[in-house]
Amino acid sequence: MYLCTCKSVSDQQIRQAVEQGARGFGDLSVRFGVGIECGKCVDGINALLQECLNAVAPPVPVPAEATPAPIPATATPATTLKEVAPARAWFAIDL
Repeated sequence: MYLCTCKSVSDQQIRQAVEQGARGFGDLSVRFGVGIECGKCVDGINALLQECLNAVAPPVPVPAEATPAPIPATATPATTLKEVAPARAWFAIDL
């Protein structure tokens, strides 16, 4: 069934977009242009969007032992400005 007659967008297209990663009305609006002509479709599309998002399985949590430990910061030897800065700027040219 068509949810947006202005842009000829069906419920199947909305469901497919959610399966492909759309997570909000803005995503659907960018993809299909819905909601910018007359606005009559906004409530119906939002209802279907929420229905589809509730049906999507939640992501599987990653076990704590699978996350890598943070790498400890190591002290680097201090450098002087002379070692870092070039003798003259890289953009300087002799005319």
